[in-house]
Amino acid sequence: MSTGRLILVVDDEPDLTELLTYNLKRAGYNVLVAANGVDALRLAEEHSPDLVLLDIMMPELDGREVARRLRRSAGNADVPIVMLTARGEEADELTGLALGADDYVIKPFSMQVLLARLEAVLRRTNAARAGEDDEQLEYGPIHVDTGVHVASLEGVPLQLTVTEFKLLSALIAAEGKVLSRPALISRAMGPGVTVTERTIDVHVTAIRKKLGAHAAIIRTVRGVGYRVELAQQCTT
Repeated sequence: MSTGRLILVVDDEPDLTELLTYNLKRAGYNVLVAANGVDALRLAEEHSPDLVLLDIMMPELDGREVARRLRRSAGNADVPIVMLTARGEEADELTGLALGADDYVIKPFSMQVLLARLEAVLRRTNAARAGEDDEQLEYGPIHVDTGVHVASLEGVPLQLTVTEFKLLSALIAAEGKVLSRPALISRAMGPGVTVTERTIDVHVTAIRKKLGAHAAIIRTVRGVGYRVELAQQCTT
């Protein structure tokens, strides 16, 4: 149950925003609504929401551009973003997550499932900001400080979402052991959270992209999951 946290709902469908507002308030959230991307950025700047629920297809500025600008802003660079869209193609999901979304919910959706996903994202964010399980993790060129929620590559900070940070931390903490997709879901998103294994694959793809020339450190174990491995250790 929420404790009065502020959700910014960004969608140009009045019936949907009314339904979301009703259910979010009933769950204990405070709610702001924007019908377009320009208003969304203004409200985010003025109110610093705890989470942005963001539709992709909107007038003036679409959700992708809103997410891009939020990630570049000083005040909202780390605000969790859940994208809400009717587009279910994997390429669209990958694009949204690569732009900094923490989760991706496809219309039509169950309101109970959506509320559970929002709560899970907020739990992950709160745990990361509180420095839960404060550790210094090193693996090759990657350094992770869970206390301050910073991951760096060769000394340069990586711009990771909360979910990406948790996934990368879990893989590095495993020190080369294989983690199945369900294990990664549990470690990064918390127990009892239902997401597809494809969602984990999309997040891992986004992390690899941000690792650039070091992307191969995250190795796919076919039919099982993922592990980290330095290039000189690779046998395939």
